[in-house]
Amino acid sequence: MPIIKKGEVEESVHFAIWQIEEEADTLQEFLNLTIQDEELNSIKVESRRIESLAARCALRVLLEPFGDFEIYKDKFGKPHLVDESIGLSISHAKGYAAAAINLNGPIGIDIEHEREQVLKIAHKFVHSSERKWVDGDINRLTRVWSAKEALYKLHGRTQLIFAEQLITKNLDRPYGEGKIIERDEGVSLYKLFLPADTPLTTVIAY
Repeated sequence: MPIIKKGEVEESVHFAIWQIEEEADTLQEFLNLTIQDEELNSIKVESRRIESLAARCALRVLLEPFGDFEIYKDKFGKPHLVDESIGLSISHAKGYAAAAINLNGPIGIDIEHEREQVLKIAHKFVHSSERKWVDGDINRLTRVWSAKEALYKLHGRTQLIFAEQLITKNLDRPYGEGKIIERDEGVSLYKLFLPADTPLTTVIAY
């Protein structure tokens, strides 16, 4: 079971990162998947299917103390436990998967490899207040992108314009801040946690 990092952000917020070394069959066995899973079967690229399985495995490790692992997706595609008092989120990138839970509310997690392509799309997600800090730096741009992906997953309901409605700050610290601006519901503030010593950029929003 290659959990390479597992942590408690606060008493109610936990996360785990899984380094993928297994084949699909091994991961399915860990999950006790003995029936056909429609969502997994719809993923045609094997590497992506393995990543999705590994993310579920990381989630299962976090949920073991609570004994409930039945998941469904709402009409927006956001995953939930049958026990809706526990918020959950998963993410995966090449070679890794991650999961996070919040015992007291919504949560979002995102993991990202640093890639030069982020420079080409920066104008699509960087808010005017973030431009000076990112200053064309790939590491900082990746942090902003990952933080906004985590906020988007936490929100989980409607389309958001990343460069206008999602705003981050203090991403050079372990704890940053995130803001979601909605036309009807106003402004919501969230915490952003960036764990140290991870193999790729990781941000948890809660």
